[in-house]
Amino acid sequence: MGTFSALLVDDDVHVQELFRMVFDHYGHTLRVAKDQASALAVLDGYRPDVIVLDIFLPNTDGYRVLQAIRATYPGLACPVVATTAYYTTDTEGDVLNHGFDGYLLKPISPQELVPYLEGLRRA
Repeated sequence: MGTFSALLVDDDVHVQELFRMVFDHYGHTLRVAKDQASALAVLDGYRPDVIVLDIFLPNTDGYRVLQAIRATYPGLACPVVATTAYYTTDTEGDVLNHGFDGYLLKPISPQELVPYLEGLRRA
């Protein structure tokens, strides 16, 4: 298990801090963006191994942000994982149908976060 890098796109500072603590603990690299504009700006000079993208963001949603990422960086081949606290029985299927590669339900388990993301990266 080597180190890997991730971009978290989430406006919730508590989620950002959780990710920072977990990634620091494992020695992985994390960049954080709070909205679509900052996510695209980060990706201008950074190629993460995985992107974790909240579905509910200021002024837009994760589905549109995913479309913008794919359109702006068509060669970006890393998995993109959706996350949300607003779960229904259709949520996981809906995010996968919209082109996400995985799904994390909030609250996110610190113990399961890195193994889940590492598994997607190897898939």
